[in-house]
Amino acid sequence: MFNQSILSALQEIAEFNDINNYKQIPVPISKEKLTDLCNESEMLCESIEYGLMHLGDLMQTLGNLADTEQDFTREAMSNDNVKHIGGLIKANAYLLNALRETASLSEYYLAGGLDGEIERNDD
Repeated sequence: MFNQSILSALQEIAEFNDINNYKQIPVPISKEKLTDLCNESEMLCESIEYGLMHLGDLMQTLGNLADTEQDFTREAMSNDNVKHIGGLIKANAYLLNALRETASLSEYYLAGGLDGEIERNDD
């Protein structure tokens, strides 16, 4: 369902037709529009990867700060903040996975997969 939402949003950005309920890219999509979908997905993947790298750097810096600044009277970072950052990283990882799947489906379709229909296996 999450992947379906991502694909629908990407289709809207790239002016695609609505996606059907069976998680297939509809047949009437032109190669140009499918290439746009693939390119948009790959650009978003790159942006998310860049953001995740910065989150990793932030966590490393905070860890170093905690080692030097945290003692019994001072707290460098609360547990709630750590939980929120962990949740943000997890959400970005899910999004990255969905975008990569969308890009790979687009490439598969461009290569002529399944006579114009792509069925996703979400198992």
